[in-house]
Amino acid sequence: MQLDALRNSLLEARDRRQALLDGLFSAGVPTTLMLSLNLPGDEKTGERAERLFAWGEAALFKALPVVRHLYDSDRLGPFALYRCEIEAEQAKRIAVALESGEPAGRLLDLDVYLSRGQAVHRAQIGVPPRGCLLCPQPALACIRAKS
Repeated sequence: MQLDALRNSLLEARDRRQALLDGLFSAGVPTTLMLSLNLPGDEKTGERAERLFAWGEAALFKALPVVRHLYDSDRLGPFALYRCEIEAEQAKRIAVALESGEPAGRLLDLDVYLSRGQAVHRAQIGVPPRGCLLCPQPALACIRAKS
């Protein structure tokens, strides 16, 4: 797949996910979560991705009282949206623990949102930014530098 086509398909998938998320924020649920995968490269689907996602979702169900609202898969890979009645900052602490508790957890991406749609960031709970998969720098810095 050509680079422009790949970039466009990833952006379209991201926009669709955001639209699905936006539809949940008016439901009055205190916390919304999105589980997705943090896989490097352009191949983000397939049997391995599905197994990793299933493992991550099982860990999520064990750690938090979530109810799955939607499951789907797109160019970015499998993802699901959940509703949760506990406070968002507490959910974020648990999400960070899931992402960092096992080596495979590093490939999970658990985003937590307040009922009004604002994301709860690691800095809000006193946790440093997620590190890059390849170097000790924060992942966001490497993404922005496209390294």
